[in-house]
Amino acid sequence: MDVALYLRKSRADEDAERRGEGETLAKHKAALLKLAKQLNLNIIRIREEIVSGETLVHRPEMLQLLQEVGSGEYDAVLVMDIDRFGRGNMQEQGLILETFRSAKTKIITPRKTYDLMDEFDEEYSEFEAFMARKELKIITRRMQGGRKRAAEEGNFIGTRPPFGYLIEKLPEGRGRTLKPHPEQAEIVKQIFAWYTHEDPGQQKGGNKIAAELERLKVPSYKGGSWSASSVLTILKNEVYIGRIQWGKKEVKKSKDGSRHRSSRHRSRAEWIDVHGKHQPIIDSETFLKAKRRLSEHHHSPHQYNMDGKPRMTSALAGLVKCSECGRTMVYRPYTRQPAHFRCSTAGCSTRSSRYDTVEARIIEGLELWLSGYKIKWGKRNHPAPHNGLRLKERALASLQNELKELENQRGKLFDFLERGIYTEEIFKERSQDISKRITAAAEGINKVQKDLDLELARKEAGSMVIPLAESVVKSYYQTDNPISRNALLKSVLNKVVYKKGPGQHKEQFEIFLYPRL
Repeated sequence: MDVALYLRKSRADEDAERRGEGETLAKHKAALLKLAKQLNLNIIRIREEIVSGETLVHRPEMLQLLQEVGSGEYDAVLVMDIDRFGRGNMQEQGLILETFRSAKTKIITPRKTYDLMDEFDEEYSEFEAFMARKELKIITRRMQGGRKRAAEEGNFIGTRPPFGYLIEKLPEGRGRTLKPHPEQAEIVKQIFAWYTHEDPGQQKGGNKIAAELERLKVPSYKGGSWSASSVLTILKNEVYIGRIQWGKKEVKKSKDGSRHRSSRHRSRAEWIDVHGKHQPIIDSETFLKAKRRLSEHHHSPHQYNMDGKPRMTSALAGLVKCSECGRTMVYRPYTRQPAHFRCSTAGCSTRSSRYDTVEARIIEGLELWLSGYKIKWGKRNHPAPHNGLRLKERALASLQNELKELENQRGKLFDFLERGIYTEEIFKERSQDISKRITAAAEGINKVQKDLDLELARKEAGSMVIPLAESVVKSYYQTDNPISRNALLKSVLNKVVYKKGPGQHKEQFEIFLYPRL
């Protein structure tokens, strides 16, 4: 019976490892290998999920396993417990169980073997999946409830302290609070002093403060360069007047498997906003002065409506990166000239350009890229049938298995030589033969993999990439809404790199597009 092993850590496993109770995956692998030996099973693949992900899109090994199960590669899959496949929503659990049932693939655990073609096993597995999902919800609710209560009591519940503070554990396990950092706290005071100076001539804005901190070689929070945005973040943070605020943002993981996370600013009524247990660094009067000045000035990209929702003025927000420092370029409006696009890093050598020119150049570049991409990946007159792809996939799996077997045979040659079963002449002869076959199998794998990658890329291009890019190019100028335009661009572009040195003027700049492929 051909089987695969699936190994995944749970959050409880990660907590146990932090307590020094040993590496979980190694223990589980040993247990499943022992079980496979007892049952005389042929293990053809081991898939290890090294991260704990709530949803399928964040577990690439599980997605790959489901594809392999669906194509009938395994008679069974070994797993420590059925809930290791996932405790996500009903849709995901249904997809997992249906994939195994349709492929007639069994699920083998140390406790029980599930044959989903059997009505009792099918119902039992669904019940266990339901209970696992309920358990996850209860654990999540308890954790969130504990964090909320800790915040309401004035404790600090973040993983990293804000600039100017250190995390301090309270006695008798009563939570955590903050204490002023001996060096950074003075920097915070100086930032507020510069920004709220009584003499307007001595006042400094975000860019000037960032430049001054760079000149003084003051380390930033993450060790990089200071920027106007990092200064403004400090000026707006009420933790410095002794407040604890929690729940300001709602953050969600992406549904496409990428590391990107979407967030929205909640209205102030939804926040937890209480007096913290920590010592303030800034007095309330100084903080209010800074707040008044902030409200009187335009600061990009930190723009929010009264209800806390972001107000976007640039269709290129968060998309264009500086070629010199890697920071995000920002939209800068003016009263007597058109808006410009500039780097947010103080002292960066990258020159600014008119915003509308940069935007137009990006759309032109996207059209040129799409034209070339259609030529390269457009549909052929005789596209490969679906079963052609499946044949290539099976050929690849067969070659990979052959290569693995040849590697095992080569390893046994040395054992036979040491034990005197083979003479040196026979050893060399067999070794040369196996080496040639290994080379041929490796070359075959490489060729089939290239053919398969080409067909898959062509298939994806024809069904997803090209239609989406065509829709973006066609729809972009049909709306004036910057939020809609931004969403269109981000659906096809990962980022755009902008390059313009000191010697270049007006429209003498370069852009480099990085499409989502």
